[in-house]
Amino acid sequence: MLYYLATSMNLGWNQFYIAVSKSSDPELQILITLLVFIILYLLNNKLEAICCVFNIGITGFTNLILKNTVQRSRPMGIRLVEADGYSFPSGHSSISTAIGIVLIYFILKRMKNKKIAYLLSGFIFAYLILVGISRVYVGVHYPTDVLGGWFIAILWSFISLAAYRFCMNKGLNEYLDKHFTIKLNIFKH
Repeated sequence: MLYYLATSMNLGWNQFYIAVSKSSDPELQILITLLVFIILYLLNNKLEAICCVFNIGITGFTNLILKNTVQRSRPMGIRLVEADGYSFPSGHSSISTAIGIVLIYFILKRMKNKKIAYLLSGFIFAYLILVGISRVYVGVHYPTDVLGGWFIAILWSFISLAAYRFCMNKGLNEYLDKHFTIKLNIFKH
């Protein structure tokens, strides 16, 4: 009876962490990146769109280089999801965090209602933590893989956002708005 209770409780956690882990799969990360880029671009936030894509791209490239340099094998044992390739650093953790950090930055910068901005940012931050925990829970990463992924994302996000602020101060956003604006006339007859 006790075994059945423990197993059924664990099954709920298994399904939860599998869902969180799958929600950060590369296909969804690419889709989210494209959507963020398109939305920011169409809202005439071209420099922000470039910053987001650069940050995510350079984080992913660094992740790839490190995986192929370190070549750490994935943990042995029971895996709740399939994973190929090397273990260090966690790509799910690093790319999700790279997306999340720039989203949090621009949400806090752009949203007028700060209570909603902080609430939304808190949800994003909690999700990023859950992605990292989920990758260890489902058995495809060591905790140090997740920490390495987070570190890479934080480092590149800091650099990307510093470059964004530098470009804003130099007026690059006005140049981009002037020369690379797409006029959408979807509401005109």
